[in-house]
Amino acid sequence: MLRFKNINAFFLLILAISVYGIFQLSWPLYLLLIVLFSWLSITFYGATNVRLNYFFTALHQQKNTAKKEVALTFDDGPASQTKAILALLKKYNAKATFFCIGHKIDEQPEIFKQIISEGHTVANHTYSHAKNIGFFSSKSIQRELETCNLAAKSVGGVEMKLFRTPFGISNPKIKKALQKTGHQPIGWSIRSFDALFSSPDLIFKNIAKKIKPGDVILLHDTQKHTPEILERLLILLQEKSLKSVSINKLFNISAYA
Repeated sequence: MLRFKNINAFFLLILAISVYGIFQLSWPLYLLLIVLFSWLSITFYGATNVRLNYFFTALHQQKNTAKKEVALTFDDGPASQTKAILALLKKYNAKATFFCIGHKIDEQPEIFKQIISEGHTVANHTYSHAKNIGFFSSKSIQRELETCNLAAKSVGGVEMKLFRTPFGISNPKIKKALQKTGHQPIGWSIRSFDALFSSPDLIFKNIAKKIKPGDVILLHDTQKHTPEILERLLILLQEKSLKSVSINKLFNISAYA
């Protein structure tokens, strides 16, 4: 498994060998560029894919579970579309986890409270969901987490412990912020790409061909076509005798402090 510290140690060793070879054995100088490029490529890949657990460990899947359960998760709300999603979850007696953006909690307090009152789990997705959050300082990220929690506490009376990083970004600064706030990072095992593609058929098929017990499925309650995909998915879960539960139930962890 790729780990930031292990990769750094490995490349420092390779760098030392390369420097020795260049100065003592007349190896070509471009070897240093190859080593640097390789390190940058691996680090970039790790920083843009939280599922690798490159900088910190997130929960992505309940492997080898004996229970026929999966976790449906929704990012970027609450939004007007969330109401339709809640209605479908209620219709099919399913529970889900909503990773909420703080400023949207402030803008849609009634929907946020409805999510909680209907027995679903709410979790932290930062306050602003800034596109450049990967460049934030650790203090700024910590502030994002804490401010989102304050919004949830003020509106819904809950102290959220679960967190999903925007865009799947991970880096040492986010790790440091998480160590300060104590949030448990959550990833996913199946990404629906409902925020990237517009075809419900394509998105549904992408999920359906992969789904199995223990999976964490990433959806967005901000997309117009997500309810259509969700209903088809909920019917599929019934056919497969799979139950949709909250993240905290799937992993047997606490959602709130």
